[in-house]
Amino acid sequence: MRNELQNAADAAALAGAPCIYPRAQCGNTKSTAPDWATAQAQTVQSVSLNKSSNMTLVGYTTDVTYGYWDVTGSVKGLQTTKPASPAVGEPGVQVIVTRSGTKNGGGVPSFLAKVLGFQSVPESAVAVAVISDPGSVGTGALFPVAMTKCMYDQYWDSTNGKPKVATSTTPPGPGQPNQVVGQPYTFYVTSSYHAGPCEASQWTTFDTTANDVPTVRNLIASGNPDPAAVGSPGGVCSTPDNTCTYIQPGTKTTLYSSVNACSAAGTKACEYVLVPIVQDLTTSSYERILAFACVHIDGASGGSAKYIQMEMSNNPDKCQASGAGGIGTNYGAYSPARLVE
Repeated sequence: MRNELQNAADAAALAGAPCIYPRAQCGNTKSTAPDWATAQAQTVQSVSLNKSSNMTLVGYTTDVTYGYWDVTGSVKGLQTTKPASPAVGEPGVQVIVTRSGTKNGGGVPSFLAKVLGFQSVPESAVAVAVISDPGSVGTGALFPVAMTKCMYDQYWDSTNGKPKVATSTTPPGPGQPNQVVGQPYTFYVTSSYHAGPCEASQWTTFDTTANDVPTVRNLIASGNPDPAAVGSPGGVCSTPDNTCTYIQPGTKTTLYSSVNACSAAGTKACEYVLVPIVQDLTTSSYERILAFACVHIDGASGGSAKYIQMEMSNNPDKCQASGAGGIGTNYGAYSPARLVE
């Protein structure tokens, strides 16, 4: 019986936590995060998808709470506001699934209860699930383009965890496209050979130093071949490991057509992607990964232009990192809901 209740609590928490953010599956795409009400309602509803003693369980709003959970473990329990650093508070939901009194058919029959003169004993299970910023990602989660933190910070509102939006139609810099007021900045990203560090990106091949177009083209289609994680300090890795990514030399102009083909202007297979953020783009070296960011790729152009047109994104339906875990920096990517209790 206890296992059935715990399974129900775990499943309900995992179903409710994603709805903290606007998602199509939650029917709250116009909401503002954190959407506690929808997350709570989804958690309550999900309890009823489970059974105990062949009886369908009922969820109760009073048994579902929400708030911020310190994933470092230094602050215990759900908090109504984000705990102060060094704690890392991530939004989550807590659910208690109970059989007692009038809830879910009352207590659970047990031999010990009968010995003590009772017909049953109360039983309950607790689960907490959170949505966090990924500190690690699984195979295939990353697109083979590394961007500098300097560039990302130009277009990312780190205080509010969302893309900066244009306040005028004026291009954000020389050679950049006109903007749409109220929409995230759209910008051209070109090779470090043709732009400064805050306007550049570079092809990256993760844990291989293979320097050829077919290798990168394959990574555009399939992503990183091995799991990757964030690390410190930033800069060139003296001893490369899974927190480092290899920065390719050269421009590899023909690859831009491959990006355009899968972008929003093409098949949309790479319309939304996660990319590694690094401190510098020192070519022919391994650079430390500082964060994982989500971008929307509008299109790309090779030839003499050599750029990828993109914008920052934090779309929960599109920016979830596969195989993600750990603790990272909020650059628009999300880990799937995970249990922390």
